[in-house]
Amino acid sequence: MNEKETFELIRTSILSIQEKKDKPIRIAINGIKGTGKTVLAEKLTKYLNSENLNAIKVSIDGFHFNKKVRYKQGRNSAKGYYENSYDEIVFVEKVLKSSQTDFPNYTIATHNLETDEYLSLEPIKLENNSILITDGAYLFKPNYRNHWDLKIYLKTSFEITMKRGVERDKNSLGGVELTKEKYEKRYHESSRMYLVENEPEKIADIVIDNSDFNNLKVIKNTTINNE
Repeated sequence: MNEKETFELIRTSILSIQEKKDKPIRIAINGIKGTGKTVLAEKLTKYLNSENLNAIKVSIDGFHFNKKVRYKQGRNSAKGYYENSYDEIVFVEKVLKSSQTDFPNYTIATHNLETDEYLSLEPIKLENNSILITDGAYLFKPNYRNHWDLKIYLKTSFEITMKRGVERDKNSLGGVELTKEKYEKRYHESSRMYLVENEPEKIADIVIDNSDFNNLKVIKNTTINNE
């Protein structure tokens, strides 16, 4: 299945959801680090807008804790990365819940990752037909889980995501070997914790094998049965 066909399937699912609710739709794109979540989220947002749907990408990276909290279990702790990276409660309150109120709105960020400063930004108003798209590694954890209208999981092996991650991050993480070590000991170890505790493939409405960017494979789609 090519990218456009996959996006068309997702669009059909969105239209079905819109028939049943009159508030913004919240979409999660989940997968282990290096799967290609961000790229797919950006492309999906662009595609939906080209189809005259009001899609907005909301980055989970704007909702990190500061370094003091993120690294309290150790700078390279996988458990710390899994448990302390994101302010899950604040994201739920300022995006997932606030978008469903009588006057829908969302906050674009509460933290600046570069300066490590917390932010106090005014909420942005949303139209009822808005579609919020967020990509992230832990979006099916219990705090988030029941707030999504459509849950998409990108399935890719650790071997493939390692290759992608090393190629992408080798310059910022100190070279190939240091990047591999970072992925093995922190990122992928935390992903294994997440997979065991949450079983995201079972939770997802749509599962896409993203091993080959040019040949996406939809291996689960429960939205068909729900229409």
